[in-house]
Amino acid sequence: MKNWITNIVFGKIFHSKKFIYAVTGIVVPFLMSNFGWGEDVATQVWQTACVLILGQGIADINKK
Repeated sequence: MKNWITNIVFGKIFHSKKFIYAVTGIVVPFLMSNFGWGEDVATQVWQTACVLILGQGIADINKK
């Protein structure tokens, strides 16, 4: 059971492009807005991450 959970978490989720895009899309705008680097740029980074996640989801559907 533990190997199955470890395999799912580390093997699939952490190596997923969508997961990396989501983490980046949350962390980078948060840091940008907290350090005063511009709300507009932080919004654009978040929107770009959302588009990347959507595009990767479509690519994954078409892969199978």
